[in-house]
Amino acid sequence: MPRFLLGLSGGLYSFDPASPANAPQSILPGVQPLALATDPATPRRVYCATYNRGLWRSEDGGDTWQPVGTPQDYFRPLTKGALPTLATTFVAVAPHPDEQGRHAVWVGTEPSGLYQSSDYGETFALVTAFGNLASRRTWSFPPRPGTHHVRWIAYGLDNEVYVAIKLGALLRSFDGSRTFEDRRPGAPLDIHVLRTHPAAPSRLYAATGDGFLHAGHAWAESHDHGATWQYASRGLEAMPYLYGLAVNAGDPDDIRLAAAPSVRAAHETGPSSIYRRVGNAWVEDAAGFPRAQSLIPVLAADARQAGRWYALSNLGLFRQEPGASAWELATTLPAWETMHPTCFAQVVYG
Repeated sequence: MPRFLLGLSGGLYSFDPASPANAPQSILPGVQPLALATDPATPRRVYCATYNRGLWRSEDGGDTWQPVGTPQDYFRPLTKGALPTLATTFVAVAPHPDEQGRHAVWVGTEPSGLYQSSDYGETFALVTAFGNLASRRTWSFPPRPGTHHVRWIAYGLDNEVYVAIKLGALLRSFDGSRTFEDRRPGAPLDIHVLRTHPAAPSRLYAATGDGFLHAGHAWAESHDHGATWQYASRGLEAMPYLYGLAVNAGDPDDIRLAAAPSVRAAHETGPSSIYRRVGNAWVEDAAGFPRAQSLIPVLAADARQAGRWYALSNLGLFRQEPGASAWELATTLPAWETMHPTCFAQVVYG
């Protein structure tokens, strides 16, 4: 049965549609979850990156959690293999197993660093702090201009690793992260969500904040592993700030975007909306979604049912069924109204 893990700025929640309670349950209160990732080989194993509370792991689909990646003792120096910072800004699990049959865990941090674990997050090794890249001196996160962080990690089919830095660069590795290429000319600077698709191995999808800075640059797409980029934002002129992106697992051309007219609208006041790709333009697809009052939602495509979509907002979790023209409310809590949506995961097991 599927379970949904819902991350908001006030904590992590689980929602089981088939449970008798049929209401979200608080499972990690008081933390600020930023990213969720599941292990392809063990669906009940889930990782949660949190801001200033480190990395957490669940072995039972989210019922219980324990901190991992920080195995140091208060009375001793920093333990070898520990994550040196609690500001974990992204977590991902490699889609392909290593020689031991394990799926490596990757964590991005603030300041920007990339770490890898081959023992399910118990210990980590620094992959790179990107100190050899010329663009690093220009990276800066506007709310905290003295720092920057890893915003997203995505994988290709042939040992490719892509890392988006907030704010400043998209970095590419074609050797499993042993080396990274610096930002290429014309690549987006402010990627909020970066996706790949197994049916389109050379393609990268990026929902960005660049459109708020440069007209026409909201949506970015590459068809050559990020070597060159095309910007196609027709239809997004009134809402050029993107912060959500999902791609149909069965169709690499079926895309949904979450958009807002400005940074403030996206994160503080609303409105926000949802768009779908139609040819070379974007068409609003927000019927049934509380567009006027909602902060910008996190979007996801259903892992089991092609064409089913989810949008997590401060006003609830919304669902759009295959072929439907409107969104419907799946669940909500009054406490969410003052929280910002941050991440979403569908845990499928059984």
